[in-house]
Amino acid sequence: MKKRGFSLLEIIVVTAIMGIVMLIFSPMINAFIGAQDRISNQSKVDSRLNEVVEFIKRDVRNARSIGESDDEELEGEAVKIYNDDIAISNGIGNKIIIYTTDSEGYFKYIQYILEGEELKLRSSDTFEGLSETSNKSVIILSNVEKCEFKYEDKILLFYFKINIPEKLKGKVRNEVRDVAITRINLE
Repeated sequence: MKKRGFSLLEIIVVTAIMGIVMLIFSPMINAFIGAQDRISNQSKVDSRLNEVVEFIKRDVRNARSIGESDDEELEGEAVKIYNDDIAISNGIGNKIIIYTTDSEGYFKYIQYILEGEELKLRSSDTFEGLSETSNKSVIILSNVEKCEFKYEDKILLFYFKINIPEKLKGKVRNEVRDVAITRINLE
């Protein structure tokens, strides 16, 4: 008895059938890979934006009102909005200063400011210390396209939009709007 292998015709038929099956399933495989990529990128963007939102909300929740005699710059308010270093009472600004306490209960000033495409955080024991060049800024969000703060009736509204790679435009949510209410509003 002689052993036979597959004939050339059988191999061609099997290869053709496998090619057709792969052709049918390739769009589904590409869609699955694309969906996984979008989910992964959205998760990264959401995580970073939520982290920044929580920083700001924490500082606003811990905000303390200031007696007018204590600080003329903030005019007795715990939170003040600025637009290009000009204090505004109504409107939208790209910088916010919060008078708050740290984890040990010490009073301090916190500043969130958009410089170029970076949202930076500064902290100081004095209001003047926020503008000193020796005061180090911590970049908490990069590639920021737009940053807006609005503080009215003890409620802080903020909006961030970040630049994302061109391949993800329209596929990934790259902005966040949120609200923080100062603690003084609740007392």
